[in-house]
Amino acid sequence: MSSRLRSRPRQSFGISSPAKQRKKAPTNSMATRANRKRLPSYLKPGATVEISSDEIGFRGSWYLGKVITTPSSHKDSVKCQVEYTTLFFDKEGTKPLKEVVDMSQLRPPAPPMSEREKKKNIAVGEEVDAFYNDGWWEGDVTEVLDDGKFSVFFRSSKEQIRFRKDELRFHREWVDGAWKPPLEETEEEESEEDKLDDSEDEEDILARVDLETTRAIAKQMFSSGTVVEVSSDEEGFQGCWFVAKVVEPVGEDKFLVEYRDLRENDGIEPLREETDFLHIRPPPPRDEDIDFAVGDKINAFYNDGWWVGVVIDGMKDGTVGIYFRQSQEKMRFGRLGLRLHKDWVDGTWQLPLKGGKIKREKTVSCNRNVRPKKATEKQAFSIGTPVEVSPEEEGFEDSWFLAKLIEYRGNDKCLVEYDSLKAEDGKEPLREEVNVSHIRPQPLESVMVSPFERHDKVNALYNDGWWVGVIRKVLAKSSYLVLFEKTQEMLRFHHSQLRLHQEWIDGKWITSFKIIAVMMIN
Repeated sequence: MSSRLRSRPRQSFGISSPAKQRKKAPTNSMATRANRKRLPSYLKPGATVEISSDEIGFRGSWYLGKVITTPSSHKDSVKCQVEYTTLFFDKEGTKPLKEVVDMSQLRPPAPPMSEREKKKNIAVGEEVDAFYNDGWWEGDVTEVLDDGKFSVFFRSSKEQIRFRKDELRFHREWVDGAWKPPLEETEEEESEEDKLDDSEDEEDILARVDLETTRAIAKQMFSSGTVVEVSSDEEGFQGCWFVAKVVEPVGEDKFLVEYRDLRENDGIEPLREETDFLHIRPPPPRDEDIDFAVGDKINAFYNDGWWVGVVIDGMKDGTVGIYFRQSQEKMRFGRLGLRLHKDWVDGTWQLPLKGGKIKREKTVSCNRNVRPKKATEKQAFSIGTPVEVSPEEEGFEDSWFLAKLIEYRGNDKCLVEYDSLKAEDGKEPLREEVNVSHIRPQPLESVMVSPFERHDKVNALYNDGWWVGVIRKVLAKSSYLVLFEKTQEMLRFHHSQLRLHQEWIDGKWITSFKIIAVMMIN
């Protein structure tokens, strides 16, 4: 039978990045640090969504997809780019369809039917969504047939089609951030949820923290420009971590930070705040290949921060059900918006297990018995010593250039001569006065026999210097795509142009999380 309910050919367009949000006092429910209308969580990059259309012949249909580019304001509308899960550019189904849509055409995936709803009889007149031609179409049940099927009438196309019960779901509308009507739960489901404990008092965490060790590690790790996560004791924000970078240390145990996603009152400039050493930490190691199970304690990215929750429903239709005890809310998130919850304790990531137990991960950033970082002493490098220099000039953050030490100038300056960089005449080696804190010895040579893996932190040899990046894709012929977070550029490198990333901390070379874990296992 031919039908006017059909699949759509589309075009895709580029789109710019979003205007960010600014901070305000918390509201009810899960607090938001913004006082203008903010973008909902399901519009974050990678979030799973359902997409509707205003095109003739497609009204009343919803297709599963994911957000590719976060929204940006264009006059009175807010648009973003999406990629469909079941629609494709090509007949072979290898190139997912992408297009730009208005924010009003998006919503989170509709929740699957609860156990109570699965047992409920579907009656004549019931509003349902029917899965047809790769999408969910709104219709009304007009007949319950003897073979267990249902006749559904679609108002948009004036058609009536038969469906099995497993091809139907009860119709819901996404209104003001909630599903109407709400999902029906059974008493058993509620009681099981109440047994879940996703919270740990801050006092319990602090009891495991050695304050002097934590203060010393913070001094070592969090220099100007370091990407970090910052938490707050402000009401409504406890336990939430926001991505930021260190502007500068303040005094003995505080830091001025600049948030990545939060804005000042003008809505333009990034928000800056002071925080102490107990409320700052490095970003946790990635765990994208882990499958979440019911009862897992997780962090969910929502309202520009990572919030503590617990898994109450496993992966369905590309989303995971999460319960937030603090706000008594339930939401569904795509995989990219979730990560396992970890606590940063004395330079070690600790992973809570079910039953309140704690697993201490082997992936540590530096020695536990750490001393406060000292300024680099002149005696550490003799004249003529080969060193690496990190220029202070804007645009050269996270880069290191080979040089040799020529002379010291005062207490904290020195003159270096670069190996590969030339002076303005293009002939003589470039000489430059730099701060002693911006030089370090050449890293230990490490031969990588096995290939790098996705998410490995590396240094890439580019434009005469070593630049800090992250492997984003493993290619053929020993090549890799490397992402440089400072510039958001992605370039291709051969294995021979890469080296393991190492940090010079307190007179020792410290390797990245993943490599240390491998070394300890071996």
